Amino acid sequence: MSFVTLDFETYYSQQFSLTRLTTEEYIRSPLFEVIGVGIKIDDNATEWFAGSHKEIAARLNKINWDESALLCHNAMFDGAILSFIFNIVPAYYFDTLCMARAKHGGDVSGSLANLVKMYGLGQKGTEVVEAVGKRRADFTPNDLIRYGNYCINDVDLTFKLFNVFISDHFPLSELDLIDMTLRMYT
Repeated sequence: MSFVTLDFETYYSQQFSLTRLTTEEYIRSPLFEVIGVGIKIDDNATEWFAGSHKEIAARLNKINWDESALLCHNAMFDGAILSFIFNIVPAYYFDTLCMARAKHGGDVSGSLANLVKMYGLGQKGTEVVEAVGKRRADFTPNDLIRYGNYCINDVDLTFKLFNVFISDHFPLSELDLIDMTLRMYT
């Protein structure tokens, strides 16, 4: 079975964001656009893909999802994009946000930035702030490279965080509950 760590970067603005809409409203909106996606297969180097919907779908469909587990930080978002937009359902869902909530409850912020800082795994970038209101076509080639590097860093940090949680004997029963919950939502 392959292990795919993934992170989507999407269009958002002051008026169109996850702070104003539910995840489903946001993803199903006609304003929704995937700018790019970071993909890490097993422990190989993370790659960034930006392009049209058709180009991103073609890259995602190169993965045998029937035999691939998905890892994200907030798989409710990224897994929903896979399902709602690209009609892809992985064999299993892993989610470091859900794992952090199970491990720390509400006492610790579940943001990737906070968790990787807390565990000494690195630092999350801030390039996403520069993307407010930008569609893929609005990015210069250099801006898109910088955004891709930001996404690659997020994927790598998610993979590191997952390995910390797993090495700490995270309960399999809790992983199965996370998978089942995400599967029902997506």
